[in-house]
This record gives sequence, C-alpha cells and structure tokens, in this order.
Amino acid sequence: MVGASLSAHAQTQGPDAALADGWRAVRVADCARCHGKDHEGLAAPSIVGFARTQSRERFIAAILDGNPQMGMPAYRGNPLIENHIDDIYRYFAARADGSLAAGAMPGRE
Repeated sequence: MVGASLSAHAQTQGPDAALADGWRAVRVADCARCHGKDHEGLAAPSIVGFARTQSRERFIAAILDGNPQMGMPAYRGNPLIENHIDDIYRYFAARADGSLAAGAMPGRE
C-alpha cells in the first residue's frame, strides 16, 4: 500500500495502523540511507532524537521543507510523505518516547 491507500488503511484500522502507515512511508522513502537503519543517525542526524526535542510543527516543517544546504531534501510535493506526515510524526514520536522499540514494526509487537 502506498499513497492515499495508506491513509484509508489507518482510518479503518485505528492508531496502530497509523503508526504502521508512518513506518511504511519512511521505509519507502528510504530515510535509513542517510539516517541509519533505526533512524538514530548515520551520515545524517537522528530523526528519533529530533522528534524527542522538537515540536510537532517544527518536525513536520523540517521534513516538508528539508535543509538542502545540509543535504536533507524537501519532501513538500511528494504525495507519499505529505499524505502521511501525521503518521510519520506519530511513528517518530512513539520511537522518541520509547513506546515503540527500534526495529519494531508497528502493530506486530
């Protein structure tokens, strides 16, 4: 499932499905190539740590607007990311607060 079908899935399946949809969108976008396997940092900083220290609004702006001078692409206009930005935020917020373990696929714990 990609695009709008992920949102429809989350709406019918509840909050765990929204976390899973965020996880899937992050996987498809391949954020791990720069941020590391568990998104805890590699060539680019930890997304989990960023979610832990930033507001929801700042987190979403950073993803949608990127930071091109530092190599972070802007995802504004990318339907996979834009349509699932709240799910992506929920996924990383759950990772940041420890309610979702690194490497865990939401809905399968």
